Amino acid sequence: MAKFKTNKIDHTGVTVSDLDASLAFYRDVFGFEVTEKRRLKGEFFETLTGVKDAEIEAANVMAPGHQIELLQYSIPGEKRASELRPCDPGFVHLAFEVEDMDEVINAIKAGGFEPVSPPLTSEAGKRAGWRAVYTRDPDGNVIEFLQPPKS
Repeated sequence: MAKFKTNKIDHTGVTVSDLDASLAFYRDVFGFEVTEKRRLKGEFFETLTGVKDAEIEAANVMAPGHQIELLQYSIPGEKRASELRPCDPGFVHLAFEVEDMDEVINAIKAGGFEPVSPPLTSEAGKRAGWRAVYTRDPDGNVIEFLQPPKS
């Protein structure tokens, strides 16, 4: 049993290499509203993140029912691209329920992105009949789309 109460998930933070490219992905491919960029720096953010001299440019993407906070660190200068695979501990992906998988595939392709595989339909379990596909954002983060069976 939990020792404390959580009210809700406030947001999901994703570190990106190019904030403008990521904002364009979510705005132009998904059609999501994005907030103005803001600069985060100082002792508070350095202590919070554990990153010495952290200086961050951030903006939020307003997905239905959830905010995605995109963070681009300008300081420190040295960074490593993540090489985590879906099977590696620590790997995270975002999943969106959609009405029409074919529209999604057309939109991501028109935006210059490709699905990882063709859409697949689950044949067993509580999600039998659901269609699913993975794609990747500009930094290689996995985005999953799920379409429930049509009634």
